Amino acid sequence: MMKKNPFEEPSLESETAESLSAKLLATTTQLIKANDELKRLEKERSEMLANISHDLRAPITAIRSAIDYLHSGKNLTKEDLDSSLGLIDRRTRFLENLIQDMYYLFCIEDTSKELSLESIPAASFFEEYFYDAIVDTRYDAYQMHLDLDSHIIGSIKIDIQKIVRVLDNLFTNAAKYSPADTDITLKCELSEDSHFLFIKVIDHGVGIPAENLPLLFNRTYTVSSARTPGSIGGTGLGLSIVKAIIERHQGTVGCTSEEGKGSCFFFTLPYTP
Repeated sequence: MMKKNPFEEPSLESETAESLSAKLLATTTQLIKANDELKRLEKERSEMLANISHDLRAPITAIRSAIDYLHSGKNLTKEDLDSSLGLIDRRTRFLENLIQDMYYLFCIEDTSKELSLESIPAASFFEEYFYDAIVDTRYDAYQMHLDLDSHIIGSIKIDIQKIVRVLDNLFTNAAKYSPADTDITLKCELSEDSHFLFIKVIDHGVGIPAENLPLLFNRTYTVSSARTPGSIGGTGLGLSIVKAIIERHQGTVGCTSEEGKGSCFFFTLPYTP
């Protein structure tokens, strides 16, 4: 039997088989990853629907109870009427906000709907936002600061209304979970390669436990449950909306925090020097 020459070039058939095998392995790996991602999204969707169902049921039950009380025929005082109507008003507003946030989240995640992108000077945009924000009475009790890197002289391409919504959400959370007369800072700085802008909202509030940090931007988690367990917070979709908006802008989001000392929520945006 003739021995195979070790220096002989591999055959075309051998190369083709190896190439097909490699492609098949790569395709299989991609399919496995895609399947895992679909399972994760389905689990998240199911959890979100369960949470929303609970969030809808609680205020509806409270509203129904208040209405039944008003219809009870008892001799109600003005205080009784004011209390019941106040409860109905608060719970109705919560339901309105929840429905609006759900609709907004689904819209921003629909990639078939394009963003209204504009190329604008980065420094001017954040300066203008900050000085508009500090006249808002919600922030009267806090020491507001702007820390803007002097090297930021380029532009960002953004949907202005949506990035304003991101900043509003982060500033509102910072104020909500911070004691009066503490600092809240908007900080903007460049990445090392000057291709991204880092935007941070820093507070000195109650902070967030380390084990909760990876969950903050999930649809199924709320900031209030992370910072003040058992509290009645907002709709719970605010940070999910932040994440969706920033990812549509090809950026990233994150948070660092130390319980009892404060938090830093940050996001990135592509930057043109």
